[in-house]
Amino acid sequence: MLSIPVEVLGWIFLIVTLFLILVVLVEISRNNRRREIGKMFATEEFDQKIQALQLTSEERQMLERLVRQSSFSNKDSVLNSPILFEEAVNFVYKLNHGAENISRHDQEIISTLRKKLSHLENAALYSYTSTRQFAIGKNVSLVLQENSKELSVHTQINQLDEVSWGVKNTNTFLAEYLSGKRVDVRLNIPGEAVYHANVRVIQVTSDSILLEHSTQLHKEQLRRWMRLAVNFPVKLEYKGKIIEGFLVDLSAGGILLSLPNLIPESALVQIQFLLPGFGEENLQVRILRQLHGGTSDAETGRISHSASFIGDFGETQERVLQYIFRERRAQKGT
Repeated sequence: MLSIPVEVLGWIFLIVTLFLILVVLVEISRNNRRREIGKMFATEEFDQKIQALQLTSEERQMLERLVRQSSFSNKDSVLNSPILFEEAVNFVYKLNHGAENISRHDQEIISTLRKKLSHLENAALYSYTSTRQFAIGKNVSLVLQENSKELSVHTQINQLDEVSWGVKNTNTFLAEYLSGKRVDVRLNIPGEAVYHANVRVIQVTSDSILLEHSTQLHKEQLRRWMRLAVNFPVKLEYKGKIIEGFLVDLSAGGILLSLPNLIPESALVQIQFLLPGFGEENLQVRILRQLHGGTSDAETGRISHSASFIGDFGETQERVLQYIFRERRAQKGT
């Protein structure tokens, strides 16, 4: 029986492996070539839509590049959805090992396309998938977990480009402490959702805190959040009179009040209460309804009223969210 030396078998195995790798690379190259010059699905729809948008020749070329280098089969996919547009953009950035490795001019074209395609204004309707979809002027919070303590800065987005984004430096001492650390970013859409992302603080200046972008956003629907049972003394002002009661239920969207008097539905009232760790809150709420038909609780003698936040309550809502997060972690022992 003929025996083949081990060395020869090794060479045969290596040659076969290299041949298979070569076949795979050739096929990938052919597929890429077909995507670069071939006709994709929905080409006519794509051409009609971009013609109506009156894009410049450079913008059209960049849009072609995003489509060709993505994994989509339909050419007009990046026109139809902010999510698919960002997916294509992220893929191009990954191919170049980061947005900073493509020219500044190309970065600006991508930013312009995002606006011209209405993907920036429509992003929230679909769900944010990238911090590049955020807008200047939006309120955000930066939260740092340090030695079982939570340090937070409530601020606004003041700069945004394809490489990084920044928020106002509203606390110089704390901001300098954040430099180089990773922080949790929270973007609160009042009454709808809160988006979370963990990002690195790139740089801190006297005006701004510069942050890296993230495509790993976590969304929490406010309506799905559990309410937190509390027992905070509250002062309510209605028709010039001060009524004292208790806030017994708290959420990001509204509250439950326990009051000695019946307040009519749809009434606008001013309330004051102390939120532990954050100070006094003074804001307007609208009474939605009285629970149990407006009858008094047998034990407390008070009437329960559900109410919702209205008006300019963004900062209060953000503090309420942080308080709920903190209490949940404490209850879970984390």
